[in-house]
Amino acid sequence: MRIILDTDKKTITVPWNYSDKLAAMNQMISEITDDPKAQKTFSGYINEIWQYAMEHSDTNLKTAPKPKRKGE
Repeated sequence: MRIILDTDKKTITVPWNYSDKLAAMNQMISEITDDPKAQKTFSGYINEIWQYAMEHSDTNLKTAPKPKRKGE
């Protein structure tokens, strides 16, 4: 699932079915564990991913390729 952080506009763009995917994850979590605290929230899941990526930025930081000009 791709989540886009736009630092210029200060927005986060999620897929159109993000809520459905989050509900499916929470369903699976509830089937595995009875701990309601294990459920993911909309912002909590994004924050969890962000924290993991920042802690592992030496291996998880990716730089996009330079855009090509028209005609190249």
